[in-house]
Amino acid sequence: MKRRLLRTTTQTLTHAVILAASISLALMPSSGRAGSTDLDSDGIPNVVDPDIDNDGIPNAMDRNVDGGVAKTGPHTGRYIGDRLDNDNPAEKDIDGDSLADDSLGEKDTDGDSKRNDDTVEKDIDGDKRDDDASTEKDVDGDGLDDDSPEEDDIDGDGLDDDDDSETDIDGDGISDDSDDDVDGDGRRNSDSTENDTDGDGRRNGDATEHNDDGDSRRDREDDDDDNDGNFDEDDLDHHQENDELEVQVSLKAEPTAPKEGRARVKIQRMATGKIELEVDAGDIQVGEYEVIVNDVVLGNLLITGDDKSSKGEQEFETNPNKAGELPLPFDPAGLPISLRRGGVVIYKGTVPMTPPLDPGNTATQIGVGETVLARTTDTPVGARAEASVEFGPAGATELEVEVHQLPIGNYQILVGEAVRGTLKVDAALTQGTSLKFRTQPNTPDDLLLDFPVGGAPIAIVGAGVTYFFGTLPASPTLVVTPGTPEADDNGGGTPVVGMLAAGAGLTAEASGKVQVQFGVAGAVSFEVEVEAIPVGAYDLVVAGIVRGVIVVADSGQGLRGKVRFEAVPNSPNELLLDFMPSGQTITITQGGIGFFSGKTPTQG
Repeated sequence: MKRRLLRTTTQTLTHAVILAASISLALMPSSGRAGSTDLDSDGIPNVVDPDIDNDGIPNAMDRNVDGGVAKTGPHTGRYIGDRLDNDNPAEKDIDGDSLADDSLGEKDTDGDSKRNDDTVEKDIDGDKRDDDASTEKDVDGDGLDDDSPEEDDIDGDGLDDDDDSETDIDGDGISDDSDDDVDGDGRRNSDSTENDTDGDGRRNGDATEHNDDGDSRRDREDDDDDNDGNFDEDDLDHHQENDELEVQVSLKAEPTAPKEGRARVKIQRMATGKIELEVDAGDIQVGEYEVIVNDVVLGNLLITGDDKSSKGEQEFETNPNKAGELPLPFDPAGLPISLRRGGVVIYKGTVPMTPPLDPGNTATQIGVGETVLARTTDTPVGARAEASVEFGPAGATELEVEVHQLPIGNYQILVGEAVRGTLKVDAALTQGTSLKFRTQPNTPDDLLLDFPVGGAPIAIVGAGVTYFFGTLPASPTLVVTPGTPEADDNGGGTPVVGMLAAGAGLTAEASGKVQVQFGVAGAVSFEVEVEAIPVGAYDLVVAGIVRGVIVVADSGQGLRGKVRFEAVPNSPNELLLDFMPSGQTITITQGGIGFFSGKTPTQG
């Protein structure tokens, strides 16, 4: 840390000056001046003298430890020492022991025989203000305000405030783990204006600040990063680590859902390992709805209100610690989720993925991450949208959002639930219109990228209607070997493959295979292939709905047939993936006869 290096240099120079001064003083006769080793010439060195100026006031009670009228001794009746009160910014050596107050060697700033780091020392600089008083702005009296970026040892105990062995930053005798004003600046940790909880010169949101409150737990292991009494997942001013971003998506309305209704799912994985899943819905029929993840009923979502307005939310957590929270027995990321009432599914979708946990430094890989955004029921046929994020060594440097075949109009780009820009489509069924955000804009059309994007939720909204949604990549897209299925430009990773069960009467060579490829916003491709069954056309039925036809013919290497769906079709043989393919029942039939059956794979 540059500031620490500067401080080390300064301290070295300070020690050199002190050493030189000490040598000079040793060669001089005791004169009773401030700065001598025995100010009152009583034979007791200042460093251990309980009344340095012999004014009859013990150092612990003296507003000017090294200056006053001597009551006894060789200077009786004379004013000796300086005339600077202990809290005067010009006072650099309160106890006149030749050690500067900001020196690492100064362990007892006010000379009261109580070390600065002693739990019974409540007024380190002897200015008559308790160290934890709201009016105490310079705990160790070294002339540096406790909030100053240059002040890196608030209590003057010789330990840097961000040192792992510093357990009481402001020296008030209260451990940083339980102190409600860690840096002793008079502002409670929970104060809205407190943006540097531990007073180490780095704001809580700084990328280099990994321990906001300076306690024994770094932010990644701390449930309350700034020690304000609010758990991080509920704290509105919590500064999330790179891997703690909340990701939220809307669920797809089934035909049974009211037109004006809505439902959403949000997931957050804390660096401590805690996972929180929240489901909310509104403007639907009041009552209880089952929340089902991967065919497991987690609990019920209660919707209250009336015919005009209704709403409800339910939280699930791996270790519930608040009233109303229900247990979350497994990691739901990437699994199918639905809301069901009376046996009827009202909404369904996929729990979004969270950014991966990084056990060490969260430095970002260099590269580009791409994703295809999911469509809603209001999205025009054929329309699609993609988003890409460029990553540099320090994080995201560029975000590009591109839409295709949307009607003329203005569309708002929401990232992290805030409007970041407006994309203008000025040609009907345009083949491509994009908006770019850059940390260093280089064209008049570029917008400034000054907000977090990695792993953040994104939506494209026009006239109050959501057309696309998804999650931005948290890291560059995995590089794969060209020519493999996962190399298709659809923003996905390695496909998850499952085998289908063959029906009665088929030969032993007959086989059916299904694969689903996932991106950060959900499934981006879906493919079904069959072999060694009779020539002909077969219906592909997913979740009870015919989604396509598989034509089996002689390929020269046997009888084969295949159908492929992609979120962004890029060849004439690919169909549009506009349904949820993962975790669904699947059958391949012809004339009412089942040839294969099974279940589509989910994200592993």
